[in-house]
Amino acid sequence: MIPFLIASALSFLWAAVHLFVGGRDTAAPLRAAPLELAPRATVWMCWHFVSVTLVLMGGFFLAAAFGETALGLAATMLAGAFVGIGLWAKGEMDVSFAELPQGWLFVPVAILRAVGLLS
Repeated sequence: MIPFLIASALSFLWAAVHLFVGGRDTAAPLRAAPLELAPRATVWMCWHFVSVTLVLMGGFFLAAAFGETALGLAATMLAGAFVGIGLWAKGEMDVSFAELPQGWLFVPVAILRAVGLLS
């Protein structure tokens, strides 16, 4: 139960950072970017999709803490996918982890879920 609660808290923390810091530093500049409407709107909508996914992930881990292990597994798969995409994007874009840390944020979440699954 405890690993799931911690994974839930971390997921909700990353969602809050995404919404409040990312909203100011990423979403707002995307809306104002001098791009064609289609790519600008698509990227902005993807930011919102990630917002919803992060909140749901926190809720899924919370539900897993109270016996809904299938939701915990779904959240773990999302966290693992975020780690994989983060590592892939770092290499693909040739940036440092300091510039693109997002994938690493989900390593502890995925580990906590694995601990929860084994306990």
